[in-house]
Amino acid sequence: MKNIGLFVCGIAIVLSACTREVELDPINETETEDPGSPTPMSDVPSITLDEVSATTVTQYADPIYFTVSYQDGDGDLGFEDADSLSLWLIDERDPDNLIQKYHIPPLAPIGSDVSIKGTFEIELERTAILDEDNTTETTTFTIKMKDRAGNWSNEVVSATITINS
Repeated sequence: MKNIGLFVCGIAIVLSACTREVELDPINETETEDPGSPTPMSDVPSITLDEVSATTVTQYADPIYFTVSYQDGDGDLGFEDADSLSLWLIDERDPDNLIQKYHIPPLAPIGSDVSIKGTFEIELERTAILDEDNTTETTTFTIKMKDRAGNWSNEVVSATITINS
């Protein structure tokens, strides 16, 4: 339930979708890419980290916002099942245990085969210093997402973030 709340509060998805332009080859009666259209996108999702809202935060108090752009050649990003947590935000201080997982709803109609791209924002409501003897710690965050075919995107890594007590 906490993850659903984080999703509702933490991710605003703004997306745009487009379809592939194809032409019919009159000789072979097969589809060919329109020579004026851009290079087709890969069916494996690709992301870039556009912005991180803060590089210094106070533990338990300050949120961190990550703005991420995505693109996917077959539009199969996001899941209908709210228990499918396909977006991961990994705190590199303890990457095996400090993973925030988020649900993303379908970003294109299920069963469609369209190229999509857009941006979304992830809100990490708060973070904390792990070693109680420290008054400050630094970390980076790694972000990745998975499509319905099971393909993981590339990973993007934030700049170093300082957490103060």
